[in-house]
Amino acid sequence: MKILTHASAAGALILALVACAAEPATNPSADGKLTMCTNAPYDPFEFDDNGKIVGFDVDLVGLVAKETGQQLEVVNTDFDAIQNGSALRNGTCEIAAAGLTITDQRKRDLDFSAPYFDATQAVMTRKGSKIHSLDDVKQGKVGVQTGTTGLDFVKSKGLESVKYDDSLQQLIALQTGQVDALVQDRPVIAVWLTKLKLGGELKVADSLETGEQYGIAVRKGDAKLLTSVDKALSTAKANGSYAQLYTRWFGVKPAA
Repeated sequence: MKILTHASAAGALILALVACAAEPATNPSADGKLTMCTNAPYDPFEFDDNGKIVGFDVDLVGLVAKETGQQLEVVNTDFDAIQNGSALRNGTCEIAAAGLTITDQRKRDLDFSAPYFDATQAVMTRKGSKIHSLDDVKQGKVGVQTGTTGLDFVKSKGLESVKYDDSLQQLIALQTGQVDALVQDRPVIAVWLTKLKLGGELKVADSLETGEQYGIAVRKGDAKLLTSVDKALSTAKANGSYAQLYTRWFGVKPAA
């Protein structure tokens, strides 16, 4: 083994310091902010309200920020970068919530909190369509959101999928006839039909009981932050604040 000279040792030390500086901070409280990655629009979980990202997920992570004594900062980014962990690894954010289904594959890249939402998906079509389930779209196209479990489900059926970066693009594609149906989370579709008043032109063709649950994600190995997330969720469910947020954003009380 070669012995380092004083000069090369100093150089190695400098390189090591530079490398450390390039790594994402392991202490999220260092700057007094908790940075959250999300993907909007995904009403009512996260969406733009006059230039500010708001929603159920944002309020939930706000409870985590309160638990850690930090100020919440929200970053809107690609869903794919969230679900594959790259947004957390590269330091874009320290925590992620974006209607993110907990899966074994995602657990390889992310550490998840306890589940905070039971999700179901649905098939949506235009009024007058003869599509009543995904099996009826054998010769057509299904709009899906990139990186989602809905995309995986459509692929598993052997159907032709058209991918979109966010749910709004997906919705517009259905409205304009670019796709024959779409698969999306049921709460999001419910908002489209009620809040956006699209019930006159679109309909729910079928429900997909996939047994999915959403979780809040942190970078792999960030046990300290994950503990704070789980504590905040547990406290919120115990003191009723979770139920209040749920009712505010979904218009109904959560199931017992």
